[in-house]
Amino acid sequence: MYIDYFNNKVVVFKETYFLLEKNTTQKKIISALRSENIDISFTNWKLASFIHKKPFVPKAGEYLIPKNFTLIQLQKLLHKGKTLTRNFTLIEGSKAVDLKKNLLKNPYLTGEITDLEEGIYKPDTYFFKLGYPRSKLLNQMKIAQEKFLNSVWKEKPKNFVLKNKNELLILASIIQMESGNFDDSKLVASVFINRLNKKMKLQSDVTLAYGINVNGKKITRKMLKSNNPYNTYKFHGLPPTPISYPGENALNALKFIEKTDYIYFVSDGNGRHRFSKTYSVHKKNIKLWKDSLNKDK
Repeated sequence: MYIDYFNNKVVVFKETYFLLEKNTTQKKIISALRSENIDISFTNWKLASFIHKKPFVPKAGEYLIPKNFTLIQLQKLLHKGKTLTRNFTLIEGSKAVDLKKNLLKNPYLTGEITDLEEGIYKPDTYFFKLGYPRSKLLNQMKIAQEKFLNSVWKEKPKNFVLKNKNELLILASIIQMESGNFDDSKLVASVFINRLNKKMKLQSDVTLAYGINVNGKKITRKMLKSNNPYNTYKFHGLPPTPISYPGENALNALKFIEKTDYIYFVSDGNGRHRFSKTYSVHKKNIKLWKDSLNKDK
């Protein structure tokens, strides 16, 4: 009789968010649930708790209690610890300062973190439960990036100009900031690889913009002559560190790199790029880009 009653009587009349903290007594749990207009009494709660096959032990965490739940269903939910799953997304092209800020302002994560390295965490969406340590989440992100980086490095082209996985990560971070289009990214990658092979400077606005912490559109002639180590207009080779967190497309651009003779590229003003083999054509492409900017004014 009681079993049928508790299995069939609805006690939850609307979807309800419920936070159960550690070491909360069952009396306090009942009181908190009643304050959310869930129709239970201490007597019914205790009687229903004897129906379960195992001793009823509510587990701490965040719950979303569905509408039309019975008392038995509610207790099973708390006993099995079917808590809410939260998520955190690291966006491709994000920087360490952004990642740290977003982790620290997330109220569902716990623990302190120090300054973070660029490039080493994989852009993706990660899932966690309330109170999950930020340091553990970062470790997951780092392992994921290392795993993907290893898979790309294993399939690198023969006679690859990049010496190690760190250089691969650095170049991928630059490609990430230069282009969000995968087809373009493979061509951008070919330009940089060609330049490195020819011992030419990379001449990338995004590396300098990162180094002096300005918008890439605000780079001046004076900045181009600066001694900043990220100034690839002045210094040969790659910058000292990654400049962003590159996603799969940017890394795959170096795995499925297009073989071209291009050594120049410039924006077409519409989210893609124009590529060229000679400086004379590059100058024409720059003019086209500037003309497109003037049309938008």
